Amino acid sequence: MRFTCLFCLFSVVLSLGCLEAKSPPRVALNPIYDQKLLHFGFTIGVNQMGFTVKPAANMANLSDTLYGISMKPQMGFTVGIVTNLRLGKYFDLRFVPTLSLGERYLVYTLKTDGKQIYSESKKIEATYVEFPLEIKWKAARLVNSRPYVVAGIRYSVDLASLAKKKAEHPDDYFVKLKRNDVGLTLGVGWDFFLPMDNKIAIELKMFYGLNDLLVRENLYYTNYIDKVGAKMLQLCVTFE
Repeated sequence: MRFTCLFCLFSVVLSLGCLEAKSPPRVALNPIYDQKLLHFGFTIGVNQMGFTVKPAANMANLSDTLYGISMKPQMGFTVGIVTNLRLGKYFDLRFVPTLSLGERYLVYTLKTDGKQIYSESKKIEATYVEFPLEIKWKAARLVNSRPYVVAGIRYSVDLASLAKKKAEHPDDYFVKLKRNDVGLTLGVGWDFFLPMDNKIAIELKMFYGLNDLLVRENLYYTNYIDKVGAKMLQLCVTFE
């Protein structure tokens, strides 16, 4: 549901850009904006953190009580600093150090001896410091706006990682994830040029982690998982 709302909001922005393209000619604001070598700014928005969970292929044979493993995403907050280097008329190189706060859940579906099915959730909080390096392909200006696509690679550090924390009681188990991750980013956005030598943009971007983050300790909650990868959807407004 939350993914649907984010996509609907972004679709409205795209529709507004298309309406501008069809509107009567107007005076272009900041006509020499793209000729500058460097631009700086900041970005702020919301995120939805989640996982790609791959259960063990033979989980049904390994456990009589574990019925399934799934992921429950949650909303979070994102803020970052933008450095944009002009590479050419249609391409930029962007470095956007970002802080993303949020949480997500691993949901274990279990069944008792009486075949009664119930769920048990493990909350996993995250405080990501992200370092994405991306290429931005920008279309020709539609008077005072334009669409664009970004893609790149991101290194991130989870400051809230519990990888080294020890449980105080054997029954007090929490899912541990590794601190460092590397992954790919892909997104789309729309620039809107403003009068005072600046612009605003709205951007929808997806991150897919490449690493297996799960710390295995030969315990019930990790033995039946082959891989846990990070993923995140971000909807941000950027000011440059």
